[in-house]
Amino acid sequence: MRIWLVIYITLSWLILGASLQSFIITMIAYAISVAIALSPIGEAILRLTEGCRRLKTREEIETLLPLFEEVYQDAKEKYPGLNNNVQLFLTDKMYVNAFAIGQRTVAITKGTVETFSQDELKGVIAHELGHISHGDTKALLLNVVGNGLFTILIMFVRLLMATLHALSESIEAMAALSIIFSVLRFIFDVALLLFLLLGQIILSMNSRYGEYLADEFASRAGFGDELISALYILQKTSLPGGLTLLERLRASHPHLADRIARLERLQGAEQYAG
Repeated sequence: MRIWLVIYITLSWLILGASLQSFIITMIAYAISVAIALSPIGEAILRLTEGCRRLKTREEIETLLPLFEEVYQDAKEKYPGLNNNVQLFLTDKMYVNAFAIGQRTVAITKGTVETFSQDELKGVIAHELGHISHGDTKALLLNVVGNGLFTILIMFVRLLMATLHALSESIEAMAALSIIFSVLRFIFDVALLLFLLLGQIILSMNSRYGEYLADEFASRAGFGDELISALYILQKTSLPGGLTLLERLRASHPHLADRIARLERLQGAEQYAG
């Protein structure tokens, strides 16, 4: 994803004119945005947008906090480089989901708490800590920043092209220019569509690889069986139906059966080695 951020910056610089001045402007804009996104302020904003809240009720604190601390401490013993002060947050959504944000946030939904046993929740939490440990969350933030600023720039370019096209149509002597602008807009839109599709496929491949690494983290931290059990339940509750080739290429997560099989092989190898 860091490579894709460089691509965003390079394209933005080229669109702005490929000059020293446009390079400085581009780098300043991206540097400020990245600094904010990776800061505690950016992480707090993302928690707010995702509806994350701290544990409040006695049941939440007495049930989820000890469970989280057990997984966190075991993970830190196995992976001493894991970030300090990672905290557990809850969202009041009833579908099953868990995610990590920034460098110190793990969040689970109410639906996840209601669906999984405490042991299975340990596996899910260990998986999310794996994302933080491998820097997946920071890479995702970099991609969000790059995509956001690039989108703003593309909107500006499209507005400029539309304005020039409208002006050329309103002036009879510039009829030929109107045709040229129409062709340029078409080429630009097609090139942009292909670029965004390619980018989404590449980022999705990276995301699927990150899921496997997070599964491996959970297994090596001692919560592989718990995660396998949670994935089996998730597999049973997932909606059936095949995906097209394009949908599979754009999927952010591997097929659940692939994740389960890989974890089972890893667990078997670890038990044999032990």
